[in-house]
Amino acid sequence: MPLIRIKSLPFAQEARVTETVTTLSQAVSDAAKIPLHHIMITWEYLPAGHFAHHGKVVDCQPEATHPLLVDLIAPNFNTEAQIAAMLELIAHTIAEQVPVEKNNIFINFTPAYSDGVYDEGHVVEWDL
Repeated sequence: MPLIRIKSLPFAQEARVTETVTTLSQAVSDAAKIPLHHIMITWEYLPAGHFAHHGKVVDCQPEATHPLLVDLIAPNFNTEAQIAAMLELIAHTIAEQVPVEKNNIFINFTPAYSDGVYDEGHVVEWDL
């Protein structure tokens, strides 16, 4: 854990999504000192015309409007500073890898609770 879910419209130009999720996995692993096998990242494309922002619908992912939508789910034992650092790291890494401005990324943090996650065949309890 953490789980990072990214949604965007399809890109009109080439976007290195595979490289982005790999790079982001390694960046989170390094920064949070979490083994790679505990980090999960998905990237889904919204169908063209299925995302309105400021009342406008577009078919492809713009660089400066229709923000990438990111959900970060991570254990609730993280401090506010650690959460803020993860949010910044995610935004920075994505913006470096794909044609989207850093200020066009929306990230929501959702805490995961001890005994509230099922992983690797059992309910997980945080060892603190």
